[in-house]
Amino acid sequence: NLSGMLFLSIIWYTILGLAPMEEPRSSIEWHWEDEFSAAEKGKVEDWLNSVTGAVESTLGVYPFTMHYYIHRRNGSSEPVPWANTRRHYVQGVDFHIDPSFSLQAFLDDWTAPHEISHLSIPYLGREQSWFAEGYASFMQYQIMQELGICSEQELGEIYAEKIERVRPYYDRDQDFVAVSRELKSRNRYSVMYWGGASYFMQIDTRLKEEHGMDLTDFITKYQLCCRLKDESFEELIESWDRLLGEPLFSELLQNYQRGPASEVLNAASITN
Repeated sequence: NLSGMLFLSIIWYTILGLAPMEEPRSSIEWHWEDEFSAAEKGKVEDWLNSVTGAVESTLGVYPFTMHYYIHRRNGSSEPVPWANTRRHYVQGVDFHIDPSFSLQAFLDDWTAPHEISHLSIPYLGREQSWFAEGYASFMQYQIMQELGICSEQELGEIYAEKIERVRPYYDRDQDFVAVSRELKSRNRYSVMYWGGASYFMQIDTRLKEEHGMDLTDFITKYQLCCRLKDESFEELIESWDRLLGEPLFSELLQNYQRGPASEVLNAASITN
């Protein structure tokens, strides 16, 4: 019965050292694309409900139904070897998972926070993948901090390490966006992702210093006013500037579109 299931869930989370999970407020539709046992389904639902709850606490409640498509991938070396978003007819994520991994292994994995965070902004098109993937890469660790996977200090150390690793690839006179697109064409996806994340590190620093808010606080406000209205990269940047009341986002974007890549990644708000 329901009370018995709730009791078992609380015991399970106590064993794992986690707080009992609350149901997320967002609307979720589950699509089981392969056969899963009841226990496997329960573990997957606990995992994605926990991540969705952390997303809500970090980025706000999404103003639409999220669709989670669950595919089986047995014999994998990690719990989520592949995932991708659906961005046209529905807003959702396909998760290809190996259900033999523990719940904690799923919670420790960055894939779900990354993919679900994509849904908090509109689909921006392939030409702007440096921006969209940079956004999701920045946000995945904000969400993982909310989950208790990393501390605030560890978060800063992770960001610093990522930037130092990608900096040599951007030591170029070409503009940042052009270098990012070239890296993508050479399949250097991780480098492009974390290069793009530097934009959001700078924005987050500026918002804290000049407006007393985090980027995550700002995105929570964006969900309420504008998420369903924006349909393009240009509309997104316009909405962010308008919501903030100054052209912070568009002005920094110009630096990335026009300034030498080497100078962009040497900004004080990244290196400090």
